[in-house]
Parts: sequence; C-alpha cells; structure tokens
Amino acid sequence: MTNLIYAYTIAGKDAEPWERTVGKRRETGTGLIKIGQTTKAKARTRIKQQLGTAYPNMEGVEILLEEVAERADGTTFTDHEVHAALVMEGVRCWGGEWFEVTVEEVRAAINKVKLGTPFDPKRTESFELRPEQTEAVDLTAAYFRAHACEKHPPRFLWNAKMRFGKTFTAYQLAQRMGWKRVLVLTYKPAVLDAWRDDLLRHVDFAGWHFVDRETPLAEAAERLAGNAPVVRFVSFQDLFGKAPDGQVKAHNESILATKWDCVVIDEYHFGAWRDSARDLYDPTEAKLAEVEEPEEWVTDDELEMVTAANLLYLSGTPFRAITGGEFTEDAIFSWTYVDEQSAKQHWDDPGRSNPYLDLPRMAIYTYDLGSEALAYAEDGEFSGFSLSEYFKASKVDEGRDAERGTYAFEDPGRVSEFLEMLRGKLSDQMKMQVTAKKAPFPYEDPVFTAAIEHSVWYLPGVASCFAMRDLLETHPYFRGFEIVVAAGRAAGQGAEAKPPVEAAIGKATRGGSSGSITLSCGKLMTGVTVPEWGAILMLRSLKSPETYFQAAFRVQSPWSYLDGENNLDVRKPSCYVFEFDPNRALALIAEYGTQLSRETSSTPSKSLGKLLAYLPIFGFTGGSMQQLDATEVLDWATAGIGAAALARRWDSPLLVDVNQRTLAAILEHPELLRTLEQVEDFRALVTNAEHVVTSTKVLTKAKRDQGELDPDQKRQQRESSKQIREIREKLQKFLARIPVFMYATDFREEALKHVIESLDPALFERVTGLKIEDFKTLSDLGLFNAARMDAAIYQFRQFERASLEYTEIEASNTEERRVGLWNRTMRG
Repeated sequence: MTNLIYAYTIAGKDAEPWERTVGKRRETGTGLIKIGQTTKAKARTRIKQQLGTAYPNMEGVEILLEEVAERADGTTFTDHEVHAALVMEGVRCWGGEWFEVTVEEVRAAINKVKLGTPFDPKRTESFELRPEQTEAVDLTAAYFRAHACEKHPPRFLWNAKMRFGKTFTAYQLAQRMGWKRVLVLTYKPAVLDAWRDDLLRHVDFAGWHFVDRETPLAEAAERLAGNAPVVRFVSFQDLFGKAPDGQVKAHNESILATKWDCVVIDEYHFGAWRDSARDLYDPTEAKLAEVEEPEEWVTDDELEMVTAANLLYLSGTPFRAITGGEFTEDAIFSWTYVDEQSAKQHWDDPGRSNPYLDLPRMAIYTYDLGSEALAYAEDGEFSGFSLSEYFKASKVDEGRDAERGTYAFEDPGRVSEFLEMLRGKLSDQMKMQVTAKKAPFPYEDPVFTAAIEHSVWYLPGVASCFAMRDLLETHPYFRGFEIVVAAGRAAGQGAEAKPPVEAAIGKATRGGSSGSITLSCGKLMTGVTVPEWGAILMLRSLKSPETYFQAAFRVQSPWSYLDGENNLDVRKPSCYVFEFDPNRALALIAEYGTQLSRETSSTPSKSLGKLLAYLPIFGFTGGSMQQLDATEVLDWATAGIGAAALARRWDSPLLVDVNQRTLAAILEHPELLRTLEQVEDFRALVTNAEHVVTSTKVLTKAKRDQGELDPDQKRQQRESSKQIREIREKLQKFLARIPVFMYATDFREEALKHVIESLDPALFERVTGLKIEDFKTLSDLGLFNAARMDAAIYQFRQFERASLEYTEIEASNTEERRVGLWNRTMRG
C-alpha cells in the first residue's frame, strides 16, 4: 500500500507572514503550509477530496511536496511524526495541520523521521548513488585498501564525463573509507560551488565541515584540529603561489601541516597538459589562451609537499594520462557518454525511476561552407581551412573603454553572409550546391527551436567576440537576443564570468526576448555549468580532442525541474553541436575513436560505431544533409589524404612528447646519451636536454614566487622554448622516415614497435640510423606519443589499403584482417 506525506498551500495562506523565536534567534517567513498523509497513489487525489468544491479545478492550490513515508528498513511513518519533529524545532502549528514553515524545513523534518539525521533545513538532499557511481566507489575502495601498505600513496583515476557526479561520488568514497581529512586540489577554482554544495546539502554528510580560502583562519584551524571530518578546498594556483614575502600564504599553512587521508586532484586533464606545449595545437592562440584560461602544471616535487595517504584523480578527458601510462588498467574507472546514454535507454529497474532521464541526447551537425572557404587557411603545419582565420578580427578603435572599443572582422561581409546562412538564407554559391531538400539550419529549422533559444558561440579570440557582438546587436534578427560577451579580462576568471550569462538568460525569459547568445573564446568552457545552453556553435579551430569535447559537452548538462509531486519536467531532451569545419570536426572524432579503441581493445570503426549510436553526426555537403556512419566519418576525416598530407602528419610535433619529464628520464641514461650524440638527428636532444630541465624547474619556481618573470628570466624562457623546438624538430625529422620503413617492411599485420624491435630491426637501423636498443629505451621512456602514433599509422594503413585495393593487390575482403598499429594490433 502506498503511504505518502504531502505538503501544499493555497491562495491567501501562501502570503501570510509569520515569525518565531528559536533560542536567541528570531526567524521570519511568509506562507502557511498544510502537511498531511494519504494511502492513495497520488497526493493530488487526496488534496482534491479535502478541498471539495472550493477549488474544483485545483486553481489556487500549489502542491509543494510529495514523498514516500517509508524508512530504509521497510517500516512506515505518519504525518504526526513529521508534525512532532517540526514542533520540537519551534515551528508553530495552526488548525491541526497548517504550519508556519518553509518547504526546506518540511523536507528536513521528513529526513529526520525517515533517515534519523539531525534537523537541518539546509541539508535536504537525500538522493542515492547511481549504479555506475556505486561501482566507482567499490573499485576504488578495494584498490586503495589493497595498496595501503606500499611505499608511495596509491593513485586512482576516474575517467568520467561531465555530469557523472564526481563530487558526490568522491564524498561517498570518503564515507566508505572512513576518511576524516580530505583535500580537494583543482586547476579550476570555478568548481568550488559544486564541492561545497554537495557536502553541505546532502543528508549523508551531516557532521562534515567545508573549509576554503574564505573561511576565517581561526575557524579553519579549529576545524582541522577537531574530530569532525573536514573537506579543504584549494586551487593549485593558490596553494603553490607565494605570499609577497616569498613564504607560503597564511591561509594555506595548515594544508601543508596536515596529514590528509586523501588528496583529490580535480579537473586533472588541465594538469596533464603540463609539458605537452598547448601551443602545438593552436599556435596562433597560445598567448590568448593563457590570458583566457591560465593553466599551470604543478611539479611532482611541489605536490610532494602535501602529505597524503591516497590520491584520487578526476577528469572527463584524461587521454594523455591514460595513453602515457600514468595509471595502470586496474587503477582506472571510466564512464563515457556512450555508457550514460546506453544506461538511459536500457534502464529496467521498475522499483526506481530512471536517473538518466534528464541527461540530453547530443547530435552534431556539420556544414561545409563551400569552396570559397578554402581562402581562409592558415599557414604552417596545420595548413587548410581555418575557422580562426575565417572569423579573425581586430580592434580598430580604442574608444573610451579599452575593451568596449570598436572591433571589426577582417571580412565583415563574409561573416554577415554566415549569419544569414544560420537562418537558412543561402548565398548564391551555396544555392548552386543544393541538389536536394534544403538542409536544416540552426536558426531556421523548427527541430532546433527549443535548443537554440540559449546558445554559446565559441570564437577564436577576444576581438572576434566583440566584433560578433557588434554585428549581432545591429542585425535585424539577432538583435532580438540578449548578447553576452564572456571574454577578456573584464569578464573575470572562471565562475566570475557566469553571473552576466545567467542575468541575460533571466532577462530573455522575463522580457520575452528571442533568447540569449553567449560569445566566448575560452571562458565557461570547463568547470562551469549553464543548464539552459542547448547548442554550441564551433567557430574556431581547435586541434585537441580534449578541448573540443570539453567545449562540446558544455551543452549536454541537464536542464530539468522536479515539481512538488515528483514529476520531472525535462526542459532539454536534446542538445546540438553546430560545426562549420567538417574535416576538422570529423578528424577529431576519428582521433577520439582511435584513442577510445586503445581503452576498449576494439577497432576505431567499432568504437566510433558505438559512439554514433548515441551521438549521431549529420554532414551537409554536396547540397544535402546525410547521417554519417563510422566508415563515412573515417573516410571524411581522411578525405583528400595523399602522399604530401601523410608526410605532413608524420612531421607533426604531436607525435613526440618533449617535456621536462621525458627529458629528465633520458638524462638518467648516460650510455644512451653517449650513443645519441653520434646520431645527427638526436644531437640537439643531448645538447639541450639538461638545460631545458634545469631551466624549467627554475622558471616554474620563480613564476610562483614572484608572480611574474623578470626580463632576464623571460629571455631564459624564450631560449628554453627554442631549445625544445630544436629537439622536437630533430625528432620529427627522424619520425618522417617511419613511413619509408612501413612501405619497405613486409610485416603489416604486426604492431610497428614489435616489427622495429624484433622482426625487421636491421631494416629499421638502415632507414633511420638509430640502434634498436636505443629506440626501445626512448620508447619506454615515453618520448613517442602512443595514441598519436596509432592515429598516424591507422591513417597510413587506410591510405595504403585503398591504394592496394585499387591495384587489386589487396584481397577484397579485409574485414577480419589484422592491422598493426604502434604497440598493438587490431582487427579491421
């Protein structure tokens, strides 16, 4: 039999003011609430019986709460027990069941009776772990216990997409392990609210304290000295930055003096950028990116300043950490978008509502801007169409306000045409391409109407954001939207840029505007959630799959409400990524599939197939829009690849990991260094490595101590960067010979690393000039990026296979044929 506790109010009573005194506190509020009990299936039925003819259509009645009145052990409780709990807290009752109380206080009273937790109106959440969260806690707890006696603290990685609930799950792990002191270290201070709210609002963590930078020193010290469990939150930038006198900041001294049961490293992928030289991905934007979202790596030496029994790493896109071998297979828990959407689709627990219902399904729509777009190409390694060039802008007038000056696109006419295309108004060139039914466009097709109401446009730079603002504000259609520029110093860092976006969304909702458009070139693209965003327009060139998917999944956050009767109002069932450089987007997705296949021991095609089952991709080209399958994605991503393009990819700096860590490891092998000195391509590595390692450590410490490098140190930094480039260029020259070796060897079904080291070493030494043992050592030290090598080899094999099939050398049925990648083989 159903047993429900319900609460409601009616017109008139909802406006009655009240006040009460609890201890020495005087509390005031508005509205009386009726609290009752029923055995009917829905509280609405019982309430309608109560109110009789006074409210025949329930107009003027607001149902505030409906909860099952059953404890975990199966016993039930009554509304009288809830009434008694409220009266015990000083709440006044009128007419038997009407109370001067807030909804939060009613929930707190129900939790006290139901769960036995203390009455706390701020701590009213009582949701349970989802199945995958339980699995994460089980695996991690078992791993930490199994490795508790080792010399170094055990390290575990949660590779879990956004909305997995990393904060809540980490706290449940702390409960399971019996931890009392947990330190949360993050590269993104904007995530503070999530860590604080999950701890202080959920009934499971009653008695825990949250301490951050704003907590008074005396209170923080008292909490850490007491017996109650404490979570201390701090950013890497704050903890390892120094006070003006060069010492540890006063509010951080207790952190270094405490022995932590666990240190949680949040948003770890930003640290994993560490020595990967992000400018390799987007050289034209390196300086801007540093201003928009500064990212610094904390060295192992600095991290060792914090005493921890366990280390838990959290990230949604830790590709480098996984492929770099930083975590063993049994020390990783993964939860992907595919896992989430599959769980949503196949939920079959009749006793529990589907916890994934409000997680939107995503789709990607790609648009080919036409042949004229090829004029917007960037020079150098990543030659080809560039959205960053297409939307390039600059400041043309300083104006009174440095950031509110006048900005203009280099080709405003082209951008204006682009805005018209978004509404389905095609240029003459695109009209000529249309051979079938016109494709759906973001601001024209009804299927996108709800999602596009609030969107974010990801642009190449601050100037582009302001130039786009000026263009939109004067456009006859787009000026109906609230436009927000979340870019530049004035917008603030991290979460500081969020309130203006929320204000614009609120204004659009209240004022009847068409919606809101947020213009960003980096801010709010990680660590911050804006539930109302239903679409993102990718208007800049991104070279890294991590950055691309971090941005894309911003719009996949749920936007839903649970009303008083526990009905879930899902406001965003679908969300969209609108992409205007199909080759770039699909190449990143193909690379994602290749990297994912490393984790799942599958083929890129099969990994992509699973992804596309829940993340459909539509391509507009040749005048029509079609849904792409895995083969088409891989074909499109490698479209037009010839010998020259392949050669450029094998001359890519992304294939090698030249950084402080790898160079330091090489320096520990003096015999290897002596051998490498005899090989021309590796001479720069030997000559520059020691200087780079020493210089990097000195400059990192100087930047933290001083806040900014002095002119001499900046010159030293430039010299160190130059030396790294020289090492990289020499290694690229070496790797450029690998395709020659792949063409010459007969072992195409074996992993290339195995072929080099065991099957055809003599040929490799002749082609490259490097001895096998030295190659093996360099490989083991992590100098070659395995994931990138996999992608490059796979594309080479695809090109080679097509060539051989064309000449009828290759067998027609290759579905089950083995393909050798870098250090593994796969089918297909």
